[in-house]
This record gives sequence, structure tokens and C-alpha cells, in this order.
Amino acid sequence: MKITGKGKKYTLFYHFWVIPGIFLTTPQPEIDSRSPTRWASPEAKVNGAMAELYQCVSKDLHASMEKYTAFDSLFRAAVSAEQSNIMHTIKSCAGIIFSSLKLDATLFSSQTDARKQDNHDLLCLLKKNGEGEYIWLAPILFTRPDTMVADEFLKNPVLVQISTGSIIIRVEMYGKKILSGKTKGQKARGQHCNAQCVTEGLIAGTAITAHFLLMHDPEFTATGAETKINYQADYDFYLERLFKRTAWACSVIDYFNKEVFDFTSSSLDPTPDNSSSIASWTQTWEDDLLDELDAPAQVTAALTSLPATSAVVNVISNYHASISVNQGQFASATAQLQLGVN
Repeated sequence: MKITGKGKKYTLFYHFWVIPGIFLTTPQPEIDSRSPTRWASPEAKVNGAMAELYQCVSKDLHASMEKYTAFDSLFRAAVSAEQSNIMHTIKSCAGIIFSSLKLDATLFSSQTDARKQDNHDLLCLLKKNGEGEYIWLAPILFTRPDTMVADEFLKNPVLVQISTGSIIIRVEMYGKKILSGKTKGQKARGQHCNAQCVTEGLIAGTAITAHFLLMHDPEFTATGAETKINYQADYDFYLERLFKRTAWACSVIDYFNKEVFDFTSSSLDPTPDNSSSIASWTQTWEDDLLDELDAPAQVTAALTSLPATSAVVNVISNYHASISVNQGQFASATAQLQLGVN
């Protein structure tokens, strides 16, 4: 039960998938899981994910994780099951989630509705001007899909509602009952976890969920069965951007925290990060937008973020295990969670 609980927590707050090689866990990697170099190579990505796994799993389970051969399969099964449960809940209320966009509600009566393939309104939310290939920078993820301004990426009202908080995240956290204004009744996954603020993984999961709901893939898998969209690659793309020390990344985290949890934080002066750049000789409209997202934060910028460290995860489980992870002096977000996972 303890392993299953950690797997559920990992899915919602850390990563939707368990990448290959992550359970080669001896010795524990002494690296910063939130460092920009985590994305420099496939090996660095695995090492970063492995370090993050040690943060998620309580210390009393570290020895079992390293020696118990069935830990891997039990953990992966829990992640897969939780991912399915999350998507099942979200799919059942897709019409309500997208109601503010004035779309044809009947399109969401079935996830596999063939009309989705040719519906112009949907295509304009998935492709620039509704034409060409499906893209990471899908219009649905911008505050104004028809404008697509860099600073408004991952701030579409579908993801973050000014009046009611993040629709998709709130359903994930509190269940469908939140759509009718109810907070009492059987506890949903977020209430069991007593989450107090968002994480990069939670936001990245919300982004690919919104993308998936507009598609006609029958089930949510790493690669869409019908569209062949690599949802896992999309997830990593959003996650990498959110981990960077940029003004935009900090503003997204702060925005979600304020709208979902009404969390007000103090201003911090971010540390510039010049770790990545895009070659100017291949510039496209997407490259220009990515340049803006990846622009180093100015020292004088007045950004709000959670105070203290780049990541603080406090876990209080039914077994009274606790973890406090403090890394670096600043990063794209701070996560403070008090979780009670069965």
C-alpha cells in the first residue's frame, strides 16, 4: 500500500510516466534534479528523474526501492492506474471544461468523435491558424489562442480560470463535484493529499490533458493511437520549460498558485539562466516564441514566487514518514505539499 501511494503521488505531482532506467537506484544520485543540465542528454534526463524519485519516495522506502525487485513493477502499476483514473475523471466532464470557448458541446460526448478531425474550431486550438502539423505550442495553451503571446503561454482560461481557479487541476484535485461548487462528500485525490500548491509536473499534466481532450485518440497513451502525437514528448517539453529559471516560468507557477490556492507570495529576484539558446539561422515563429519563453529573467524584475528554496516537499504519510527536500537558491517554482497518501 505504501508503494502504491507513492506511485499515485508521483503521477499527479512529479511525472505522468516512469521513464526507462529510473529504477537503477544504487547508489542514490547526488545531483540537482531541477538543474537545467538535467535536459542536456538522455543520461542526464534519467539521472534527474532518478533523483526526483528519491524525493518522492519516503526515506523509509529507499532500501526497498533499491533491493526489492518487485518495487519497480508495483510502482509502475500504480502510476499507470492513477493516470487512467485521472483521465477517466477529466474526460467525463470535457464539455464543461471547454464551455467557455463556445465549442459544440456534442463533440465531447465521445472521446473518439470523428468530427474532431475536421472541426475548424478545434483545429484552430491545436494548430496555428488551424493549419499544418500539431504543435507543442498549441493555441489552446495561450490566454488568447488567436494571438499566442509568449508571456501568456500555459495561461489559457481553460487551464486557469480567474474566478474559479484551474478547471482541469481542480477536477484532478477535488473531483467532478467542484464543477457544481461542492467541496464536501467523498474525498478526491487532491483532498487526500492535502495539496497546498502546484508543481511543474501538475501543470505539465494539465497542458497535455487539455490537448488530448481536443483530439480523437481513444485512450491516453504515450503516443496517440490515431493522431500519433507523442504526448510524453509534449509533457517533457512543457516540464523542461517550467523548470528553467525564467520570468515566464516563475509567472506561470505563481499564476496557478494564486488562482487555484489563492496563494500570495513575496517577490524574489531570479537568477539568470543562460544555459540554453536556439540557433538564429533556423528561426521560425516557434523559435521566436521559444526565445521569449527562455529569455533569462532580469535581476530587477519583480516576480512573485514561493519563498525560500527551489523545491520544498513536505510529506506526512499515514506512516508518519517525512521528507524535506531543499535544493538550490532559486528555480522556476517552489512546491510545498503536505500529503497523506494511502
